[in-house]
Amino acid sequence: MLTSTQELETIKAFGLIAMTVGGSKLKVNWAMSLLEQGVETENLCILASLLNPLNEFEVDEHFNIVISELDLKFPKLEEAVEGYVKILAHEVIRGMLPPEDGASKIYDANVFLGYPESFSEYTIYEDEWYCEHINGWSKEKRQEEIIQACKVSFGLLRYPSIIKV
Repeated sequence: MLTSTQELETIKAFGLIAMTVGGSKLKVNWAMSLLEQGVETENLCILASLLNPLNEFEVDEHFNIVISELDLKFPKLEEAVEGYVKILAHEVIRGMLPPEDGASKIYDANVFLGYPESFSEYTIYEDEWYCEHINGWSKEKRQEEIIQACKVSFGLLRYPSIIKV
């Protein structure tokens, strides 16, 4: 039911939602984005139209129904976050996201997942002072290193399966 672009946007949203306590605002924003792109179900319309202050239980109820209506499944926590990181890495590689911002967001995912070895280098890349004063890197060298790390991460990570089989 979703296009490949909408599927990637959904994977990114699911990763952010997984990392955010509650995540009601993210769920409503995801629904609004899909609605604006022509995806429409009754509960998607309801979810997208919910206003602040958001009731977490109401948002979750409609979010879960929308997931079912669109024949989606919410991936396991680690898979959702890794899919989010893969998309961030791709955005950095393509120049859609500044390398420093990408490194910072990937570092946040690293912290959330409990510092897995697969993202350990982002601890250094996220720290501008460390890169400049300890590694002796210029801003450009740090950006190059982040982009290279993103290429490696992009190649190693997989998108989670979010489509019901």
